[in-house]
Amino acid sequence: MPTETSAPPMIFLSYRRDDSAGHVGRLYDALSGRFGSQRIFVDIDHISPGQDFIEVVDDAVTRCAVLLVVMGKRWAGTGRIGKRRIDDPGDFVRLEVVGGLRRTGLRMIPVLVGGAKMLGPAELPEDLRDLSRRNAFELSDTRWKEDVARLTTELDRVMGPVAPSVVTPVTTPIATPVEPIPRVDTPPMSMTPVMSMTPVTPQPAIKIAVPVPAWSKWAGIAVGAVVVIGVVGFVIRGALSHHAPPPVITAAPVTPPSQLNVTADLPRVIPATLLTAGHGMLTNAQQWRGDAELTQIQATLPSGSTSTTSYQINYTFRSPADGAGLQVMTGAAGSAAAQTQKLKPIALPTIHALPDDLPVDLPTAVQTARDSGMVGDVRSASLSAAALTGHANAIAWRIVPTSSDQYHVYYVDANSGKILHGVAVARSTSPASSTTSSPMPGSSAATTTTQTNNSAGNLIKKFGGLFHKHPSSP
Repeated sequence: MPTETSAPPMIFLSYRRDDSAGHVGRLYDALSGRFGSQRIFVDIDHISPGQDFIEVVDDAVTRCAVLLVVMGKRWAGTGRIGKRRIDDPGDFVRLEVVGGLRRTGLRMIPVLVGGAKMLGPAELPEDLRDLSRRNAFELSDTRWKEDVARLTTELDRVMGPVAPSVVTPVTTPIATPVEPIPRVDTPPMSMTPVMSMTPVTPQPAIKIAVPVPAWSKWAGIAVGAVVVIGVVGFVIRGALSHHAPPPVITAAPVTPPSQLNVTADLPRVIPATLLTAGHGMLTNAQQWRGDAELTQIQATLPSGSTSTTSYQINYTFRSPADGAGLQVMTGAAGSAAAQTQKLKPIALPTIHALPDDLPVDLPTAVQTARDSGMVGDVRSASLSAAALTGHANAIAWRIVPTSSDQYHVYYVDANSGKILHGVAVARSTSPASSTTSSPMPGSSAATTTTQTNNSAGNLIKKFGGLFHKHPSSP
C-alpha cells in the first residue's frame, strides 16, 4: 500500500475564550467544511492531557500557513485588579500572536467579531505593535454567511493547492510453493452388526367404570331448556324490532340573538428594544463601577396581573473584576422612578456581557416559542448566556409561560432565532442582597413560596404516615 509522508498546510485559530468562543465555534465549523477538521488548529481540540501548551502552540504555528487572530471587544482582557491580560508577558494569547509575528512567511489576519475595532499601536504591548499594521477582516453577525464566504475565498488564494503526497512503494513478499502431502491409505473399518428386534404383544384395553350421579340427567335437561328459551327470545325480539315503525323527528330552527355584549380581549403587550434600553443605562451604571457590564435583562409579569398590567423590567450589571452586581428595576408597582439594589458577587467565569445589538428581540422570541407549542401569556423572560448542555454561553432568551404550561421553559437563540434543546446546567450564583432598597419583587417571594410548598409537602407526608397501614412483623 502507498504511504503518505507529507502534510498539507494548516490554519491556526487564536482567540480568547471569554471574548469570542461562540464566534470561533461557528467559524471553525465553516472552515472545517471547506478545508477539513485536520487542517484547523484549535487548542481545545488538538492539545492532549499532559502536553506542554507552549510547545504544542509553537509547533502548530510553525506548521501553519495562516494565523487568524479572532478579536472581540474583550480581546485585551481585564484582570482582577484592572490590569489587562494582554500586558502579561505570559498570557497565552500574547504568546500565540508573538510567535506568529516572528515567523517569516506566515500570513496573519486579524478577524474582528462582535462589533470590535482594531487596536492601535499605542494600545498594544511593544512586541505586538506590528499586529496593528496587518489589514483586519470583519465578520458581522448580520452578514455572517457572506463575510465567511469572502474569508474562505481569500484563504483559498493564501493556502494554494495541497502539495502532492510522496508515495513510498511497499514490496510484496514472494510466495514460496509448498509441496503436497502424500496420500495415506487407511484400511476400511468393520461395520457394527445390526441388533435384532423382538415383537411386543399388545395388552388389552383397561376399562374404568365412572359412577354417574342420578341428578346429572335432570341438570342436562335444565341447561338445554335455558338455551332454547334464550334463542327463542332473541329471535322474537329481532322480529319485533324489525317491524316497529321508525320514530318521528321534529326539527325546530334556531334564531341567533340580535346583540351580544362581549368585552374586547386586549392582547398582552410584549416589551421590545430591551437591549437598547439596557445599554442606554450603562453610562449611569458605570458611575457605580467603571468596568460595569450589562449581563442580564429580565421581564417579569407581577402576580395577580390583568390584561393591561405592564411587565416589570430588571437590568443586571456586573463587574468583571470581583463579580459584584447592581440591579436596576423599572416598572415596579407603586413606583414611578427606577429603583436600584446591589447584588452579592458571583463567580467570574459565569459573567458574560451582552452584545450591543442582537437580531432577535423579545417579541420575535415569544412568537418562536408559540410556534413551538407554548400556551398562555409570558410569565417571565430573561436575556443572558444560556446554561444548557451543548450551548454553553450562547446568548438566548429564556421564556417561561403562565397557567398550565408554566413548567415548560423555552430557550430561543438571540442570534439565529431557533429553539435550543438541552438540559439546564446550574450556575454557581449567589442570592441578591439589597443595601439601598427593598428586595426585588418576585425573587424573595419565589424563594418563600418554594420553602412554604416544601414545608406543606413534608407535613402532608407526615400525616400520610399516620394513616398508612404497615405490615405486621413476623
